[in-house]
Amino acid sequence: MSAQADKYVLAIDLGTSSAKVALISMRGDVAGWECEPMGLTLLPNGGAEQDPLDWWNGIMAAAKRLMARRLVPAESVVAVCTSSQGSGTVPVDRHGNCLMNCMTWLDSRAAQVVRRQVGGGLEIAGYNALKLQKWVSLTGGAPSLSGKDRFGHMLWLKLEKPDLYSHTYKFLDVLDYIDFRLSGQFVTSADSAVGTWLTDNRDPGSVRYDSGLARLGGLDIEKQPAIRRSIDVLGPIQAEVSEALGLRKDVAIVTGAFDIPAAALGSGAVRNFEAHVYLGTSSWVAAHVPFKKTDVASTMASVPCAIPDRFLLMAVQEIAGGNLTFFRDNLLFHRDALLDRPAPDDYFEALNRVAEAVPPGSRGVMYTPWLYGERSPVDDPWVRGGFHNLSLGSTRGDMVRAIMEGVAFNTRWVFEPAEKFCGQRLDKVNLVGGGALSDLWCQVLADVLNRTVRQVKDPVYANARGAAFMAAVGLGLVRFEDIPNLIQYQATYTPEPERRELYDTMYREYLTIYKVTHKIHERLNRARN
Repeated sequence: MSAQADKYVLAIDLGTSSAKVALISMRGDVAGWECEPMGLTLLPNGGAEQDPLDWWNGIMAAAKRLMARRLVPAESVVAVCTSSQGSGTVPVDRHGNCLMNCMTWLDSRAAQVVRRQVGGGLEIAGYNALKLQKWVSLTGGAPSLSGKDRFGHMLWLKLEKPDLYSHTYKFLDVLDYIDFRLSGQFVTSADSAVGTWLTDNRDPGSVRYDSGLARLGGLDIEKQPAIRRSIDVLGPIQAEVSEALGLRKDVAIVTGAFDIPAAALGSGAVRNFEAHVYLGTSSWVAAHVPFKKTDVASTMASVPCAIPDRFLLMAVQEIAGGNLTFFRDNLLFHRDALLDRPAPDDYFEALNRVAEAVPPGSRGVMYTPWLYGERSPVDDPWVRGGFHNLSLGSTRGDMVRAIMEGVAFNTRWVFEPAEKFCGQRLDKVNLVGGGALSDLWCQVLADVLNRTVRQVKDPVYANARGAAFMAAVGLGLVRFEDIPNLIQYQATYTPEPERRELYDTMYREYLTIYKVTHKIHERLNRARN
């Protein structure tokens, strides 16, 4: 390892709200990084789109700034690898030109067409029983009834935009598009291919498309990119990219993975049954496991990941830290013709300070973070969030802490079936993502989960660090089993026993709020659609 200390990866982390580019050593040390914000277009019919050209331009702008800082010698950069948001769909022609914006992981326009395609006859949880059995047996899961995955996006395009569908050469995920721009190849990673629900995933080291699943879903395999392992070297960097960034022409492009498998590596939770929680715009609980398994009731499964011989349990929750951004932009610093107050640069730190002054339990205020529906442990596109038990005495601090506690309750909601899935208690949790920068949020999560929480050092770089580790393994410079020893922790948080009864009581009420209100939300939101 010491001989590789002078080699670096240009690691790309393309999220929903920003594109980060970092220079990371083979040991996971971050030399520096740059960031570009990303916009999101929400459409009234459930659409949620981004322009792939904005991704690429943002990545290149950040990378140029980063390389111009000369933090490391340009010749020491030996690879480029990407982690990205997942479940996006970019239709491209034979030359890689985008035929429309990307339908992102938030896009629910396909909900109705998916339900028609997968339902009918004897149904189980909205799926035709025979179709569900086929999907689960081969893939470990099934197309999301919310329509927020690649299967749903492609089916919607085939039925609603048939001309565009017929002219599409390949349907690329977000990662695939960036890999194409870097390498010139139309490929997808094994973990990204899962979202098509067209793959046989029984052998995680040899994921392949299945013609029977394609017929079942009414989609075309020839429009799918070739599947590669996350650690596969695709070839050298495109000449125009290396020239623009001042990199060597032989810099290797490594396939990479979407954000959840990348964060699993970057968090250090690499061994079987080691869990990590990500708190970013969205949230998830994940743990590597040695088996393929499905829990239809809780909408979670173990699927192929960045480690070729392993599966990864993934339980995704729709909106986490995005609730604080919503609170900032729509309640605190709303910008319109009457009130134009830009948010301060340190808004997150300021919100954290006001929440620290509030006692556990937020003086009775509760918050449900379902601003765009939920995925796990319920697949519910209609449920919506809100504050509960507000009074004239409630303060801004109460509401901010309630948001943090609400996200923690939501994590506990999925943690229980996740532990049942694994067949054992997940005692320690590695925490990454922007939310892990908050010491308060780390402690709240430890208290609500009643688990030890380890705050990974530089948690916002977890996805990029995971991409760097994939490149290092792909180049033969690091082994997966080395990774846990390369991770450093900022702090460790243990549950406060005196808060156990309070949070157990509030958690029970949290579940009651969903049980009582979810049908109301469905009626209200179905009427608007």
